[in-house]
Amino acid sequence: MHLMRLLPRSVFAAAACAVTLQAAPAATWPSPASDGHPFDAPNLAAPRPAQPLAAGPLPQSGHVVITEIMKDPAHVTDARGEWFEVWNAMPWRVNLEGWTISDESGASHVISTGGSGLRLGPGQFAVIGNNSDPALNGGIQVDYVWSSFSLGNGADQILLTRPDGTLADRVAYDDGVLWPDAPGRSLSLRPGAWDVLSNDDPLNWCAASSPISATNPDRATPGRDNDVCP
Repeated sequence: MHLMRLLPRSVFAAAACAVTLQAAPAATWPSPASDGHPFDAPNLAAPRPAQPLAAGPLPQSGHVVITEIMKDPAHVTDARGEWFEVWNAMPWRVNLEGWTISDESGASHVISTGGSGLRLGPGQFAVIGNNSDPALNGGIQVDYVWSSFSLGNGADQILLTRPDGTLADRVAYDDGVLWPDAPGRSLSLRPGAWDVLSNDDPLNWCAASSPISATNPDRATPGRDNDVCP
């Protein structure tokens, strides 16, 4: 497994600070040390944490936000090139070790690094996918590799659940009726819509427009700022 790349989303941190959300009771938020590891002290310049919001009947804590999804790569096969990106919306470090990735068909994977952790600082992100070899996955730097999970090219869901059972985020996309659906182009969350309420709305997603690299013409922005949606 490659070492995790953690880059700040300074543009979106500022946008997140500007969003006014309903405050949650103090007991809703866990202690920064709840993952059992040392943590970064709250940073006044860090993005404001997304507050618990609802997607239908499912409350979402907003600790981590899904920001980009490559469900149907064209340059490589799906079995080698699926991934999604997550962003830490909290003002302290979040450790994803022990979190569960799942969908509503019963497929699931518990993130495990053998105790070394998968940590995101405030405003930082990670790419989670099915292949960490850039020579095979289209040149993507993947921070963590799942198993027993995949991204459907039609309608599917991604759920991120904390070890205590709290749902951090859920994105449910369709097969192109309302959501972007273009082979070789990621689903990209609109700049300024980086919270767990906004990313439930298909109008805040678009098909990425920037080529991944000179050798991979698929369009996505893993590790870079998301494209501006039309």
